[in-house]
Amino acid sequence: MENTYGSPVVSRSGGASSAPVATGGAAQSDGVSECAGSAIGEVLRFAADVVARLVAKDAEVGADVRRGFFDYFLTVVTEDEPVSFEALRAEMRRARVTPEMLADEFIPDVARRLGEMWHRDEATFAKVSIGSARLQAILHDISHDWRADSLHGSGAGTVLLVLPLGEQHTLGACVLAAQLRRRGVSVCVCIGPDAGDLRRLVLRRHFDAAMLSLGAHENLDICCNFVETIREGLGNDVRIAVGGAILESETDLAARLGVDVATQDLEVALAALGLDGGAKAARPTV
Repeated sequence: MENTYGSPVVSRSGGASSAPVATGGAAQSDGVSECAGSAIGEVLRFAADVVARLVAKDAEVGADVRRGFFDYFLTVVTEDEPVSFEALRAEMRRARVTPEMLADEFIPDVARRLGEMWHRDEATFAKVSIGSARLQAILHDISHDWRADSLHGSGAGTVLLVLPLGEQHTLGACVLAAQLRRRGVSVCVCIGPDAGDLRRLVLRRHFDAAMLSLGAHENLDICCNFVETIREGLGNDVRIAVGGAILESETDLAARLGVDVATQDLEVALAALGLDGGAKAARPTV
């Protein structure tokens, strides 16, 4: 009587065995097992190679789409005729660009490109100014729902973000504020205050930490005064971070200004300010 592969076979002692056997009752040889194992290994290697190729192709396509969206977005902010926000939203969905990606990556990148165009005489001051204003308006439109209290009370703290008078990078401060709010940090943005305004603010309100955004060397002395004012109002133990374009040319800025950290890295700043425990970015949505 023939046995199919895997059927129980009666042994000489009369007991049943469930060991797999080849058709006809012949015992399966080690050579067959090795061949089967080798074949399975080849299939797995082939499958892994296919997956790797697909991932690489998807990454290449994704990079092309992102480059295309960057070019489109640059046109949106520099063209004479404004593009509706609905049209921009539709293009974002097509390119799978989330509002968070637009705020964190594309808006800063396009702002830098505008600066490069200005330095290379490829764009007039008026065009760069209009483009910057459009970027700020777009950021406002996509971030109006990003509030610390929308993250169900994450308790990540409150920060005073100060931009001295005369700084031209208000867009950068607004991008930073949006990133902080997505991490559950409550932010008070104070643009261009004098010493009296800042003193009244820190005496009236409580902040867990402070940030100064600085680009111009001319404002170094003002920032030193601001640091003293903040500590007078909030206490000497309050932690303060400084960031901005000035870090590209200034060294040992933390010691010079008397702050806890000088960095362009938000995660490093949050850790130094003691706000990294609950400060996690909200999940991106398309």
